[in-house]
Amino acid sequence: MTVRAPHLAGAALALAGWQVAGAFHPDFTSSPTLVAAELVRLAHDGDLISLVAGTVATLLGGWVLAAVLGVLTGFLIGRHHLLAVALEPYLVALYSVPLIALVPLMIIWFGIGQGFLLATIVLSTGIMLVFPAATGTRESVRAYGELARAYRVTGHRLLLKVVLPGALPYIAAGLRISVQRALMAVVVGQFLVGHPGLGTLLSDARARLDADEVFAVALVSLAVGALLTALVGWAGRRLSAWRPEVTA
Repeated sequence: MTVRAPHLAGAALALAGWQVAGAFHPDFTSSPTLVAAELVRLAHDGDLISLVAGTVATLLGGWVLAAVLGVLTGFLIGRHHLLAVALEPYLVALYSVPLIALVPLMIIWFGIGQGFLLATIVLSTGIMLVFPAATGTRESVRAYGELARAYRVTGHRLLLKVVLPGALPYIAAGLRISVQRALMAVVVGQFLVGHPGLGTLLSDARARLDADEVFAVALVSLAVGALLTALVGWAGRRLSAWRPEVTA
C-alpha cells in the first residue's frame, strides 16, 4: 500500500458517505453527483470562469499590496526596537479583531465597490505578514549582523544582501498562509456587498436555498485556494532554497 493509498481510501469513504447522506436529505446535504452536475452547469453557462477570474484578480491586487505594506512594516519593526515596542501591541490587538466586525467601518470609508474589497484584503492579510517579516529580520541580523559589519556592509546593502535573503523563509511562510486569508476576505466581501465574484454566487445560492450550488461554489473556492497556496509555496521554496524552510 503506497503512502497516498490511505488518503485516497479516506476520500472514497467520505464521498460514499456523502452520497448516502444526500439520498436521505438532498435539500440539506446535496450529494457528490448533484454537485458535479451543478459544476458542469455553472461551467456551461459561461459565468463561472469570468467570476473566478475576477475574484482572483481582486485577490491578487489586494494581496500584493498587503504583502508590500506588511513586509516593509515588518522590516522596520524588526530593525528598530522602539518602533516594535510602540506598534506591536496594537498590531496584535488589531489582528485579534474578527474581520466581520470591521466590515461596517470599511463600507463607510470605502463604499461597496472595488476599494472596499481591496481594503478588506489588505487589512485582513497585511498584519499576518508583519510578524514573520519582523522575526526574519531579527534572526538574520542576529545571525549575520556581526559578519556584515566586519565587511562594512551597511545601509541599503545590508538590507538587500543580508536582511532580505535571511528573512525570506519567514516571509515565504507568511505569504503561503496569507494568500488563503486573502481568498477568504475577498469571498466574504463579495458575499456581503454583492460585488461580482464567487461570493456573489454563494449569496445567490443561499437566497434560493440551493445546496447543490453552495457546495459547488465552495469546492471551486477550495480548488482556487489550494492552487494559489501551492504556487506561492513553490515560489517561496525556489527563492529561499539555500535556507531550511520555516513552517508556519
